[in-house]
Amino acid sequence: MKDLFALVADEDMVRTLQALLNRHQSFDIRPIEFQVERHIQRDAGCRADASRRLRPLLGRYHHAIVLLDKHGCGRDDVAREDIQQEIEQDLAVSGWEDRARAIVIDPELEAWFWAGSNNVAEVLGWPNGYDHLKNWLKGRNLWRDGAAKPSDPKAALKAVLQDRQRAHSASLFGELARRSTWRHCQCPAFGQFKRYLQQWFG
Repeated sequence: MKDLFALVADEDMVRTLQALLNRHQSFDIRPIEFQVERHIQRDAGCRADASRRLRPLLGRYHHAIVLLDKHGCGRDDVAREDIQQEIEQDLAVSGWEDRARAIVIDPELEAWFWAGSNNVAEVLGWPNGYDHLKNWLKGRNLWRDGAAKPSDPKAALKAVLQDRQRAHSASLFGELARRSTWRHCQCPAFGQFKRYLQQWFG
């Protein structure tokens, strides 16, 4: 059996998790064998169809993670914790018991990367460092004073890429995940992701 199967919503998440899971030392875990695949129906598919998709893998993986954005999953009116609980209950009934977890990012994956790393600015092609990038976003009303991250993380990333004349790509997310530091990431979903990895593979 392999260690972990991750069902995710899109190719950006595939590249992100592949990069993160290969950085086992950054999470204080042992090297693991894993597989990451996306659901063809994206966030809504991960929310509503994870147990059916993962049931055939029960005997092939020790653990499973379902990762999706709250925005786009079809339940914007529900707290992310409640969505996670619904998915995990379905997984438990399908046979995974306590070996599978769901992680819902509010609002979306881009929230993970606004964590104070100068490497983020470098990957995005921003020449003057993370603090300068943050101030630039504040000047465009994309980052409120005192906030830990932009109010709309995806819009902020899009604005930076447009300014740098760079295209959005899944490979960019992989590079961000490979090079970013996460010590100051305050996204609760990322904290859960790290905690589950350490519980299972520490």
